[in-house]
Amino acid sequence: MDFMSLSRIYEGEFLDKVSQLLRIPSVYEEDATFPYGKPVGEALEKMLDIAHQDGFHIKNVDGHGGHIEFGHGNDLIGILGHLDVVPAGSGWSMPPFEPTVRDGKLYARGAQDDKGPVMAAYIAMKLLKDQGFKPKKKIRLILGTDEERDWKGIEYYFKHEQMPSVGFTPDASFPVIHAEKGLLDSYITYPSPQGTGEVDILEVRGGDRLNMVPDQAVARVKTERNITSNFEKYSKDFGVDGSIEQQGSEYTITVKGKAVHASKPEGGINAITILLGFLQELPLAESPKIFTREIYKAFDTTDGEGLGVKQSDEASGSLTCNLGFIEWKDDTCKIGFNLRYPVTGEYDSILQVLRSFAKRKEGKLKVYDHLPAIHLEKNHPFVSTLLSVYNRVTGKESSAQSMGGATYARSLDAGVAFGALFPDSPDTAHQSDEHVRISDMVKAIEIYAESIYELTK
Repeated sequence: MDFMSLSRIYEGEFLDKVSQLLRIPSVYEEDATFPYGKPVGEALEKMLDIAHQDGFHIKNVDGHGGHIEFGHGNDLIGILGHLDVVPAGSGWSMPPFEPTVRDGKLYARGAQDDKGPVMAAYIAMKLLKDQGFKPKKKIRLILGTDEERDWKGIEYYFKHEQMPSVGFTPDASFPVIHAEKGLLDSYITYPSPQGTGEVDILEVRGGDRLNMVPDQAVARVKTERNITSNFEKYSKDFGVDGSIEQQGSEYTITVKGKAVHASKPEGGINAITILLGFLQELPLAESPKIFTREIYKAFDTTDGEGLGVKQSDEASGSLTCNLGFIEWKDDTCKIGFNLRYPVTGEYDSILQVLRSFAKRKEGKLKVYDHLPAIHLEKNHPFVSTLLSVYNRVTGKESSAQSMGGATYARSLDAGVAFGALFPDSPDTAHQSDEHVRISDMVKAIEIYAESIYELTK
């Protein structure tokens, strides 16, 4: 079967069908009817309707997820993707939910994470079906609905549906991601430090989600001093993008950063830590000054050194840490952070260090979510098959990789992440002007089609 030529034929169909999904702003909402909000429910229904019209067997699992089925047999291979997206945010040069093709790229929220790759996997299944291929194993494209938030949808799905023997998710990068770091989302709530200085902090806020490097943070301070020149100098010295506004004795300080996915925080600019860096230089009272400096030093670097948890291993690389949330006002200061530790890291030991860090300033640590690391050996037959297809299609001699991202591979008894980004693809997930190269999606269709063929022939 000439997968290369066939995948190119389906480019137009891919664009048409994925655009139908991308127009739905499937961000989580509170809703009495839909488990994760009406837009997420509409995206699930749209994807299942597309497959139904194409003649596939489909199932909606109570709005928490669904699947599209191809083939027969007792052995089940899963392909797991998600249809929910993060909020659009600001800074777009085009409407985020009106898909736009420009210079060979498809722009929209979800184009890369994860609607584009989900549709590429679906088109690969349809390509094989249209060619009359009859898999000897059952393939299910499993559709998640709450991946960007709490993973409740996929948990519900697997409580009611069969667990695949093996599976992959098109929600990362090629060649094959055989290991994913442990993921820990935590909050620490502190009593606000007391004391009156020349400058008093009234409020600090920033961040929306722990899995995103925050691109904006705001502080309100009260002082009889003119601190405009202090901020202007700080901005110039450190290349800070921001503004300061005065109203009487109150100043509002806004700092802009660069949002990226928290699995690679070193590639972003954390607006919260930049703002804390400025605040610690002001003539605050002793207690607020020490507190601000300690939080700043703990999260100024992204390798966990400031928290005392820096570590790495050969299989998955270094620990990363992202301060993704702060709310400091009235009597409390609450911070939230995302930590991703190597596959050989010891969760209990890390947790003990974090609790000790919190207690130094009378804080209380609360674990919001923990996903243990996963690791499928490089010589596993499933990994070997996927890798051989990728290398054959691309002409590469790549080996299996690890990453800090958290994908639905963790929901499987045996799973990996497999595409859909290539090593040179622009990584724009969770950013403004999110996009994918259309040629990458066509190549992914080819790889997925041949992989399904090899796994089920």
